[in-house]
Amino acid sequence: MTRRLRSATATRHAIEALHPDAREQRVKHLIARERGQRLAAAQDEVAVAERMHADALALVPEAEAALAAAKTRLAEIEAEISAATLAA
Repeated sequence: MTRRLRSATATRHAIEALHPDAREQRVKHLIARERGQRLAAAQDEVAVAERMHADALALVPEAEAALAAAKTRLAEIEAEISAATLAA
């Protein structure tokens, strides 16, 4: 028998040996602990998403400026082509 299996078996026997009230309390404790772990994981996930969102919002002005510069450059090139076409 592996060590992990022996440990799991020993834990099961220990829980089964508990008085029913104590067993119920242990189950409630384990459920509460698991819920707390899930809550902490969800809170961490929200914090990461909020940081990513804030980072994305910080890039908006830079992206708007880059878009405006690209549009200006496009308009200059189109005007140059139009002038060259009219001159030809």
